[in-house]
Amino acid sequence: MQNKNVLPKLFVFTTIALLFFGNITPNILVNAEKLNQRKTYDYSFEQLDLPYIYNITENLSNIIFTQYNESNGEIAKGRAYGTKGEQKAAEIIYEHMNALGLYTYKEKITNTPEYPDLTHELEIIDFSVKINDRKIDSYITPVWFETSENNQDLNHTYEYEDLTVIRPPLNPSVYIQRQKIVGKLEPFVVIIQDRAFYPDNPLSKIPVLDNFYFNYYVLRQLQGGIPIVYSLLWDNYPDDCKGIILYDFNENVHDMNLLKNKNHIPFIYINKSDGENILKDIKNVRVDFKLAQHLNTSVISYNVIGQINGTDLTKTVIVDCLYDSWWCQGTADSAIGVGMVLAIAKYFKEKNIIPKYTMKFIGFSGEEHGFCAGSKHYASSHPDENIVYMIDVNQVGFRQDDKKLTLNIIGNRIGLLAKISILLKIAEYDDRVDSSSALKYVWLKKGIVSNPLPFEKSHPHCEILCFLKDGGWKLHHRDGVNHSEGDVLKYFDPEDVNVTGEIILNVIKYLTTDYWN
Repeated sequence: MQNKNVLPKLFVFTTIALLFFGNITPNILVNAEKLNQRKTYDYSFEQLDLPYIYNITENLSNIIFTQYNESNGEIAKGRAYGTKGEQKAAEIIYEHMNALGLYTYKEKITNTPEYPDLTHELEIIDFSVKINDRKIDSYITPVWFETSENNQDLNHTYEYEDLTVIRPPLNPSVYIQRQKIVGKLEPFVVIIQDRAFYPDNPLSKIPVLDNFYFNYYVLRQLQGGIPIVYSLLWDNYPDDCKGIILYDFNENVHDMNLLKNKNHIPFIYINKSDGENILKDIKNVRVDFKLAQHLNTSVISYNVIGQINGTDLTKTVIVDCLYDSWWCQGTADSAIGVGMVLAIAKYFKEKNIIPKYTMKFIGFSGEEHGFCAGSKHYASSHPDENIVYMIDVNQVGFRQDDKKLTLNIIGNRIGLLAKISILLKIAEYDDRVDSSSALKYVWLKKGIVSNPLPFEKSHPHCEILCFLKDGGWKLHHRDGVNHSEGDVLKYFDPEDVNVTGEIILNVIKYLTTDYWN
């Protein structure tokens, strides 16, 4: 089975990353130094329209409140793939593009030969978690495997009452046998701490390991793999182990994750406060939970595209951002990015700039729940389009108070990163943005996160840049307290939005215009 390869893959990937991550950044600096001897670029401190960006960010963030009626039992799913929240977001983006005078259109997500399941989504119809009859904030990951527990049918309702809670034993088989011998075996859930995106790992405190490559592609893979390992351990005991509770390291928010084709049993995400309350009196705690899931094979979703024709119609530059979200406000991930993409289009139209190449400003759907469904559809549906540059605006423009984050500029061409590093030399991002610690350049020949990933395969000659603020973001994919905590609007950072937007605008003008001679 596919899951049996998880541990070997994690080990191999970790080893490779440890061997090579330290050799990248120096190469960028060397290339930049060589280029610097030949050419100097002017940097503009002109900024994007901040109120415009905030207005779009606010409207998208508030969709979780405006489009759902939770008092009537409706699940507020934010802008999740194929939901009415995502469709409302598409309307908002379309209207803004139209108002700017872009050539605006939508492309419906359909299955393609490369990706035959793009319109498939395992939807949660109903869910709840109770601890000693008290309903709590939670999220439950659906199960993508046909098992004996769901009668070999993904359309299934998991519903259990009066489950006991146990800490994970070292050997599940031994635990089960002992409980049988003493006559105390009854259905249960296992509780462990959710370490996904946990920023304070001791290994990260080692200077040589504190970098994007190690944190993102080693630590996070291992953190995300821990619950999968536990799921594998309990595969043989579906009559006894009914789920795994993952309690957060944040006090009042819970994680949300979609372990497609990974978990054989439900994963129940709760906040730290509720998790610690369970552990304090674990012998007297009883858990009830319900998960009703349904496989929808005809999800309706759209990419939204606004176009400015360039002088060379045979070449395209894509400026994009994901516009869907998890079941939260989804402000940093990535309503702010959508606002920036639209503000860049606004700048080009208001300045009457005719770019060298056709520019497509794209809101991609289904990045989160759909595993980059929108970008997969576009990349596979436009195989002959000559996409010369792709500028992906991901999670940017937000603050984290208790640990400063890093703005990463990730690229698949070391030469392009070298040029950009010269261009941005006087931007002084570190000094101008209090909520950030640094601006760093990251070279990834393959494997750039998020929407660029499908384009690496379909358009191998495309030069890609991804702007991603991270380095220990504690509230990644988090929600809580009636959607008022986690990835929410109050962390919008005007200072960061101004400077990051200025930087991205400079990069795009450099790549698409004759602004610099």
